[in-house]
Amino acid sequence: MFIIKGFLDRVLFAVGVLLFMQVPHFVDQYTHRLGGYYQAQANHLEQYQQIANKQHQGDLDALIQAFTGSEQASVRETGNNISVIRKQAESVKSDLYVLDHKSLTSKLVHLAINTRYDIAQQTLANYKPGVPFSMASLVCALLGGVLMSMLFNSILFIPRLFKRKPEKSPAVTKKRIEPTVTRVARAG
Repeated sequence: MFIIKGFLDRVLFAVGVLLFMQVPHFVDQYTHRLGGYYQAQANHLEQYQQIANKQHQGDLDALIQAFTGSEQASVRETGNNISVIRKQAESVKSDLYVLDHKSLTSKLVHLAINTRYDIAQQTLANYKPGVPFSMASLVCALLGGVLMSMLFNSILFIPRLFKRKPEKSPAVTKKRIEPTVTRVARAG
């Protein structure tokens, strides 16, 4: 039984290493996809910026104001769309700064709070597992291996907590029986 537990412990350690090594790799792929999304938005905004340069002395806000102040609904919607695209591009740019320049812990916290689920789903759909050899991935791998091993060993330990221990019966003390001499009185 000890050999099987040891083998399972090692297998789960290896599984933890491989799974947790994927975390920084996924973050990298997510960052690349987000970078492409940002670039598409920046290119889109650049086209409007060129119009603003020609018509409004480079003031994109003036262009947006001109669009939103129009009497035509389609032109007003275009102004609103430009405004939304600009806000999204600024938000994505700040996300990219964190994902490109901060530590893995900061990246994971940022992703936990600010995940763009459409980008995450696309990243997951096209995800290619890999074995990156960065310091962050090696630390994650070691952490994953240790956590899986601890989980396995704690699962094995839990039944021992509830296992009823045999009660120790009080020690039976043997009384030493002293021979007693009884005198029988003789009749006589």
